[in-house]
Amino acid sequence: MSHSLSSTPRETPAAGPAPIARKNNGRRPGTLREVWQEYRRSPRGMLGLGIFLVFLFLGLAAPWLTPYDPLQDQFLADGMARPAWMSYFPAYRMDPVTVDRFLLEEWDIRTADNMVVEWGERDGQRVMEVRTTGPGPARLVLEHAFEYRSNPPDTFILQVPYAFTGEGGATGQAVIRFETADGRAYDLWTSRSLRNQVRWTTQRVDSRDMQLKMRLGFRPLANLAAELINTQGEYRVVLELTANAGEGGEALFTLGESRFRIPGKLHGVLGADHLGADLWAQFLYGTRTSLLIGFVVAVIAVVVGTVVGIVSGYLGRWVDEVLMRVVDVLISIPFLPILIVFVAVLGKSLWNLIILIALFSWMSVARLVRSQTLTLRERTFVEAARAAGATPGYIMRAHILPNVLGLVFASLVLLVPGAIVSEATLSFLGFGDPRVPTWGRMLQNAKSFGAFGELAWWWILPPGLALTILAMAFVFIGNTLDDILNRRNQER
Repeated sequence: MSHSLSSTPRETPAAGPAPIARKNNGRRPGTLREVWQEYRRSPRGMLGLGIFLVFLFLGLAAPWLTPYDPLQDQFLADGMARPAWMSYFPAYRMDPVTVDRFLLEEWDIRTADNMVVEWGERDGQRVMEVRTTGPGPARLVLEHAFEYRSNPPDTFILQVPYAFTGEGGATGQAVIRFETADGRAYDLWTSRSLRNQVRWTTQRVDSRDMQLKMRLGFRPLANLAAELINTQGEYRVVLELTANAGEGGEALFTLGESRFRIPGKLHGVLGADHLGADLWAQFLYGTRTSLLIGFVVAVIAVVVGTVVGIVSGYLGRWVDEVLMRVVDVLISIPFLPILIVFVAVLGKSLWNLIILIALFSWMSVARLVRSQTLTLRERTFVEAARAAGATPGYIMRAHILPNVLGLVFASLVLLVPGAIVSEATLSFLGFGDPRVPTWGRMLQNAKSFGAFGELAWWWILPPGLALTILAMAFVFIGNTLDDILNRRNQER
C-alpha cells in the first residue's frame, strides 16, 4: 500500500514536463506569426512598412537605376538644369534636353573593307578591337545616329579613347565626323598618320574650342553647337578608321567607351546641381547612406542601452547609482553643439559621425530597459532561478533579456529616424563627410550655391521630403510594434 502511494508522485512529475516542453518549443514561431497578423491589421503600420521598403529598394538598386556616379560625374547638364519631365509643360517644351550616349556598344558599322571587328578587354574594361584582315588599304566606318527634337544646344562634347599598333610598317588614321540633319558633314578631328605604336589616349572634341571653330570656318565666338545642331531631325556621329597594312603587316585599332554628350537645360529625373551633376544619382546613393547610418547607429545604441539598462536594473545598489548618473550627465549635455565640436576635432568622416551619434543616442534605451528590468527581477520565475542557484549573468541573459526584447525592438525602429535626421542636420551645417553622398549634403550644397535664391525646388524638395517621409514611416512602424508588444505583455 505504501509502495503504491509513493510511486504515484514519481510518475506525475515524469509525465508533466513533456507537454510543457512541446508547448514551449512551438511557442516562438506562433508568437511571431501572431505579432505579424496583428501588425497586418494596422493600416498605419503597413503604410510605414511600405514606405520603408520603397526607400530600401531605391538605395539597394541605385547602381541599376542611374548610370552616373553621384560625386565624379559633373557637367552632364547646364547648371541647375530642370528635370527632363518638365518638357511636358508648354513653357519648357523646347528647352534643350540632355543627350548622353555611351557609344561602345551602340556603334553601327556603315562600311567594313578589309577590316574585322572583335571584342577584348583592357584593364578590366570592355574594348573594341579593329584589325586589318590582309595587305593593302583598309577602311571601317562606325556611326551612331540620334534624334534631336529641341532648341539648339549651347555645347556638345565627344570623347573617343583609342590606341594604335602597327606591325610590319602598317599605318593608320582616325577621323571624327559630324553629320547634320540637313545633310552637312564636318570633320571635327583628323589624327596624324599613325605608325608603330600609339599609346592609349583619349581624343576630346569640345564645341567651345576656338581653334576648332576657326578650322571649320566659324567665328571664334560663335556657338558651334547651335550652328551644327540647328534644326530638329536625325544627326550622326561618325568614326572613320583607315589603315594600310602593306605586305605582311597588320594594323590594330583599340577603341574604348566613347561618349557623346549634349548638356541640356532639362536633365534626368531630378535635374542637375550647380556643377551639372545628376541630382537623381545623389538622391539614390543618399538613400543608401541614410539607411546605413540610421540602422548602424540604432543597433549600436540599442546594444549599449540594453546592456546598461539590464545590468543597472538587475544589480541595483551602487552599480545602478553609477550607471544612472552617467546617463543623467550624458542626457544633460547639449546634443548638437557637442557633436559639432567632436566632428571638428576628429574630422569629417562617415564612421566618426556614426560613432558620435550612437554615443549620444543610447541613454533613452537604457532608461526604458532599466524600468522594465526593475519589474522583471521581482517576478516569480526570476526568484525561482535565483533560489536554484543561477548566477546573475545567467538570469540577465536567459530570463531578463528575452522579456525586454519587444521593448528593445520597438526602440530600435524609433531610433533610426533620429539618427538619419541628426546626420542630415550635421551635413546641412557643413560637418558631414564630403566624400559620401547624403540627403543632408544635397541640402547643404543647395544652400551654399544659390538653389534657395533661384527657387530650384527640384534640388531642395526631394531630400527634404525624403527625410520627412522616411522618418514618418519609422515612427509608424515603431508605434505599431510598441502598441502590439505592450498589449501582449499586459495580457501575459
